[in-house]
Amino acid sequence: MQLVDLLWQLLINPNIVYLLLVAGLLCLALAITTPGSGAPEVGAAIFLTLAVLGLFQLPTNIFGLALIVLSFILFMLDFQWTSHGALTVGGIVTLVGGSLMLFGFNVESVRVSFWLIGLTVIITVGFFTFIVGAALATRHLPPKQNPDSVVGTMGEAKTDILNEGTVQVGNELWSAESDE
Repeated sequence: MQLVDLLWQLLINPNIVYLLLVAGLLCLALAITTPGSGAPEVGAAIFLTLAVLGLFQLPTNIFGLALIVLSFILFMLDFQWTSHGALTVGGIVTLVGGSLMLFGFNVESVRVSFWLIGLTVIITVGFFTFIVGAALATRHLPPKQNPDSVVGTMGEAKTDILNEGTVQVGNELWSAESDE
């Protein structure tokens, strides 16, 4: 069996397609919260591309797919707005509902495993609680160095610095102005 044939066999399995979709959305959420590293962006592109290929091969319910995407939006918004967990509960409900409806109800062989849905919801909530929450919390931390202490220090230019740009000093990115 060729590698391409094996890939197509995997992409007609609703559980595999569902995992690719959720993994792609998790990578996308991580890419949004921690931009610039490249790995989550590449992971999101690969997983979501494979998921879309699989979704085209299966009897996909667009409303179920929309609910899954909406659930990730709700999880992300819960970190931006004070909702006291209401958006997280909404994200859980829409993730479960979208997962159940993703491939319809009438075909027994083409649906996502209930166990897989439960495990995915637990992992997704944990991911947003611990990983995305920690990544977003670092945005509000003060710089490790005093801005005045880096004036005149050598760093690596990350952008062109004609008038203004970005340099890396130590492990931090700083705005910089050129003397020239």
